Amino acid sequence: MDKPSTIRVHERYRLKVSIVVKHSRSMCRIDAELWDLSIDGCRLISAGPLSTGEQLLIKIKGLETWPATVAWVGVDCYGISFHAPLHYSVAEHYARSFPCGSSEPGEKNGSIPEA
Repeated sequence: MDKPSTIRVHERYRLKVSIVVKHSRSMCRIDAELWDLSIDGCRLISAGPLSTGEQLLIKIKGLETWPATVAWVGVDCYGISFHAPLHYSVAEHYARSFPCGSSEPGEKNGSIPEA
């Protein structure tokens, strides 16, 4: 398992929204949940097996498909790095539109565990 970096460059917004992930070559569809978001990437919860370095297309409701790469693999989640950053206002809009109202499995009090 790859370890995610503990240094964060941009603010990370808590949210929970269902999204569609596609492998960029096979276009195989994977349903996932996006649990947090920054302008640089996001963290996904998905049953679909993904590998570090894998190229993906992320579809967040209301946005065009966003090219991305799997940056790290956790026990039950994946760190995703966008090829081009989102605009700050887009990330803020999604944080307001899809707030995370409950904690993840294994989390206490809805906090995000630092990697």
